[in-house]
Parts: sequence; C-alpha cells; structure tokens
Amino acid sequence: MDKIAKFLTYKIVPEEYKNNLEEIEVATYGMEGLLCNFTTLGVAFLISIIFHTTKELCLFLIFFVPLRSSYKSFHCKTFHNCLISSNVAVFTASVITKYYLYFKGSLFICLILILCNYLLSSERNILLHITIALISIFAWIIYKNYLIAIMISLCINTILLLLKRGENNEKI
Repeated sequence: MDKIAKFLTYKIVPEEYKNNLEEIEVATYGMEGLLCNFTTLGVAFLISIIFHTTKELCLFLIFFVPLRSSYKSFHCKTFHNCLISSNVAVFTASVITKYYLYFKGSLFICLILILCNYLLSSERNILLHITIALISIFAWIIYKNYLIAIMISLCINTILLLLKRGENNEKI
C-alpha cells in the first residue's frame, strides 16, 4: 500500500513540492488513508452484495462513520489488519442489523452505551452525545430497527475506545 500511495502522490503533487520531503510525506500519509478507506469500503460493499445486506450496510455506515470520526480511538497498525478487522466488524454489524429485531431494552442499552462513549472519550463532547441520544430516541419512535444500527455502532465504538485506552496504558 505504501508504494502505491507514494506512486499516486508523486503523480498528483505539483512539481514545486516534489523535492520537499516533508510535504511528500504528509501527502503520502493522506493518500494511504484514502486508499485504505476506499479499499475497505469497496470490499465491504462487495461482501454486502454477496450476502444481500447492502441496505443494512448503508444504514450502519450512516451512523458509524460520523461516530467513528468524532473520536480519537483505536487504529490498526497495518493496512491488512485494518482491512480484515473493519470488514469483519462491518459485515457482522450489517447481518445483525438485518436479522436482529428490536427488543424492549434497546433504547436503555443505547443510552448506557452513549454514556460509556462519553466517559471513555478524551474529547468529552457533551453536545455530540446529547445529539446521539436525541437521534436514538427519534429512531426508537420512528423505526425501531434503526435503533439496532445505532446500538451496534455505539457498541463497536465503545470497544475501539476501550482498545485505545488499553493501548495508552501499555505505553505508560
């Protein structure tokens, strides 16, 4: 992935920046991120087409992507680990969203997970968490299976926050 990112970076970077190693390094890092995200999404969509969970994948991603991008949580060290773990998580979430039905305690569990996300996050963004709670309540009123996608998103994000916290404790 690194070689592909460097190749593409040199193709799109203006000539005057090609000798500036710092600029090239930053651009290559960004290109790696883009390639990783597009590859992961591409594989996820292929898997969802095969298993007929594309609608559930989109529903899950609508809730998970903004949530994931709002926190500083765990990131895999290599592209392959990211690709595999992300697609296992996304596939599992899509299947659960498709086949798992709402149950009476879903809203309560969602609210508990929102509190856990708030307490585990380094950002402690109260407005974000109130918004997530309001969206969860709205989903509970409108269409309860949306709540399942939100709950799975919160659950995965909580796990990632816990992994990040464990990773930080190991460095101490």
